[in-house]
Amino acid sequence: MSYNLQQPNNGSDQSRPMPPNYSQASGPHQPYSQQNQSYGSQQPNPAQQNYGSQQGQPPQPGYGFQQPYGQSQPAQPGYGSQQAYGQGQQQYTQQPYGQQAYGNGPAQPVGNPAMFDSRMLPGNAYGPGSEMFWQASESERTTVLWTHIGSIFVGFLPLIMFLVKKDESPYVREHSRQGLNAMITNCIATFAAVIVFLVLGFLLALVTFGLGIFIYFLAFIVPIFYTVLYIIAAVAGSKGEGYKFPLVFNFVK
Repeated sequence: MSYNLQQPNNGSDQSRPMPPNYSQASGPHQPYSQQNQSYGSQQPNPAQQNYGSQQGQPPQPGYGFQQPYGQSQPAQPGYGSQQAYGQGQQQYTQQPYGQQAYGNGPAQPVGNPAMFDSRMLPGNAYGPGSEMFWQASESERTTVLWTHIGSIFVGFLPLIMFLVKKDESPYVREHSRQGLNAMITNCIATFAAVIVFLVLGFLLALVTFGLGIFIYFLAFIVPIFYTVLYIIAAVAGSKGEGYKFPLVFNFVK
């Protein structure tokens, strides 16, 4: 805004200021209003129109190029196939991990399961010629031999060998099972014989003036009898033959 001071005509008005001419002052500033109008007309500028057109358009061209990359993401099934392959490897490796876990538990019988069940053994599994049925190795024959011989001095030895070898060797299992049943029967029969002959010996001692007490020693016939059976079983075991103890209760099957 500028102030035009007009020259007074008379001398008395020289000190009197003149009012500003607003019409002339606003004249030079009209381009500003035009600028405002042009600025207002600039609202539909090409950039905004392009932006509006971008809103109306489907995806932006740059983002459209990213869609193929997004479409290439279905190649992730290849990665999924790696997971499936990994799962297949886990399933494959779990099978040996399952066998190990099962091996840590009760051992699985090796060989023909029917040979580990005494109720399924045929008649030719015992006696002379049965070595063709068992086909026992040298170590198995030696183990059976010393198991029966040791049973004469250590009565519970067949029990130990049965628990150790019952799932490893059908030949050792059957011999130790027979020896275990013989040991149990021997203990029961010996205990009963001692009681019976002790009572008989005492009664006869009253009649025979003490001589009947010697009948008590007849109770030891029972363990001697089973000792002979252990020896016979040891000889048969060393030959690779099966042996079935006579006069034995089949407690362990």
